[in-house]
Amino acid sequence: MNGFVCKLLPFSAAFAVTLSLHAAAPTDFAKTITGTAPAGLLLSGGTLPAADGGLRLVAPAEGAVVPLLNETQKAFLALPRAERVAAFADEAFRRELKERGGARPAPVRLEWEGEAPGGVGSVFSVEVRRLPDGTPVFRADTTAHSVELDNLEIARDYAWSVHARGIGVADATGRFRTEDRAPRLLRAGAVPNVRDLGGRVGLGGRRVRQGLVFRSAGLNENASDVFWTREELLQRFGPAFLEREAALSNEVARLRALRDRPGDLRLLAGDALAGDWTVFRPALDDFDREGDEALRGLSDVPETFLGAPAEPARRDENGNYSFSEGERRNAIGPAVFLLAADFPEDGWVSLSCGADWQWTLRVNGEMVFDREDGNERHPVDASNFAFAVPVRKGRNLFAASVRAGNAGWSWCCRPAPPEPVAALLDTLVSNMERRLKAFSRPRKGRRPGAPRITGENRSLWLDTLGVRTDLDLRRPDECHGMTGSPLGPSVRWIHVSSGQYAGMQEPFGREAFAKVFRVFLEPANYPVVFHCISGQDRTGAVAFILNALLGVDEEELYRDWEATGFHNANTSFNHERKFNLLVRGFDRWPGDSINERVEAYVLSLGFTPADLAAFRNLLLEPVSCDALP
Repeated sequence: MNGFVCKLLPFSAAFAVTLSLHAAAPTDFAKTITGTAPAGLLLSGGTLPAADGGLRLVAPAEGAVVPLLNETQKAFLALPRAERVAAFADEAFRRELKERGGARPAPVRLEWEGEAPGGVGSVFSVEVRRLPDGTPVFRADTTAHSVELDNLEIARDYAWSVHARGIGVADATGRFRTEDRAPRLLRAGAVPNVRDLGGRVGLGGRRVRQGLVFRSAGLNENASDVFWTREELLQRFGPAFLEREAALSNEVARLRALRDRPGDLRLLAGDALAGDWTVFRPALDDFDREGDEALRGLSDVPETFLGAPAEPARRDENGNYSFSEGERRNAIGPAVFLLAADFPEDGWVSLSCGADWQWTLRVNGEMVFDREDGNERHPVDASNFAFAVPVRKGRNLFAASVRAGNAGWSWCCRPAPPEPVAALLDTLVSNMERRLKAFSRPRKGRRPGAPRITGENRSLWLDTLGVRTDLDLRRPDECHGMTGSPLGPSVRWIHVSSGQYAGMQEPFGREAFAKVFRVFLEPANYPVVFHCISGQDRTGAVAFILNALLGVDEEELYRDWEATGFHNANTSFNHERKFNLLVRGFDRWPGDSINERVEAYVLSLGFTPADLAAFRNLLLEPVSCDALP
């Protein structure tokens, strides 16, 4: 209990004002009767007759504990871990979980009955205050006999009152408490998957403070591609465009014919592909300007490529290549992997490949396979895509260009079993069809992502939640064109491209989290919202580390990640493919618990025990006197 006190810990000016989720100005009556309510308020109708002609509070009952999660959410989180993991992999269950409330909180419904003495059509002023400090968190006028509230804090006492204005006056007051059950889900307009990092119990029984750190999906959409129209392509390239389109169409037809007659395919042994690839990292501008032409002109592995020297890469037992320790960096530029292989005759060889993240494969200068939209399969390894490629007698040059994902570059490739041939060709046909579609509608450029912050929810983020810092974990290409937070100039935008899952242990992920953690060590940054685009992978990995440092136990770390399942019903978002990779990544660090191993990881990034203590004092509530021995 060393250092615990029976009073509020010293706070900077950033914490001088107690944060509240519903500190809204009184609702304008004209707006109320037209059905418009302030952020966080749902107005409901239905008049309940009063037995004695006065005002009487009906629900919640005096001193009642009200839930902030719905029954489906609570039932899932109450399951033992093994049952939650199994349910998470069940498509029907995941759909039901999303359909029955999704990631939205269960509203708290306040009901009363009666009118002002002698009054007809009374206007009711409803107010809710948080106890024990009496901070007002909600205020509205309505002619109905009920309201519904969102975004209250968990495990908090509230007082509420109804005041009727009409001929004479009438008042009624009551109290209720919110259920002590995390997570604290938030309804935030067009921004999905929003919740408070706080609410769970951490070190020494101290609860993680609510209202200081929020996690969410992106506050705006990712930047998107702008495409050339067919008319623009014809005007710009004329017959050359039509000729190339026809050539690709003919290649699709040829591959389809081969797929239908797999016996015509002469498969060769792929032993020559078991050699080591040579790696180059040319400048992005040089590659974009000259890369295609340079690769078409190569017949063997050069000493340099577009001015870039060969770099070391390591290969694991599965044939997966990645840059050696310290060589990864956050960029969307290419890494070019080259391999020369000799074959005794013309034919085809089968490959199994994957990469992090966008990649293409050329053989003898010709594009044979591409994933320019991203690898799309997790985890990245050589089993992601199996296909066959044509080779000629003698020397052949294989060239893979890879644009970086969240953890730098990796290229995974090995010879694949030759059977079934039809399946290998089907993969190739599907890829060529994608290439034809991409050629006929090529990317012209990028446009910044559309906003998710509107006038309706801007006040919630700025005035109610009081956000001062927007910590954006997305890649540079996702944030193309952004110069500040979608919340406006009053909010500091900090852009740190983050790793995720096992990538948190890689040099890029470690460097990124060190930058992220420094944001949370600065009191002036609070309240903070951090996010990627979906608020699940990069956001989930950061939330896991922060919660673990605060002493949240392992089972609650699982539940916090699993709560994203309320929002995402896709079963590819599951423990084995996602969360387990994050947890296992910390097995390399010493400690008897996940909390101790995460602490060792953070200390290895150059932080000190004093840094961790400062972070905990910022984010953990002070211990109450009742908890002292």
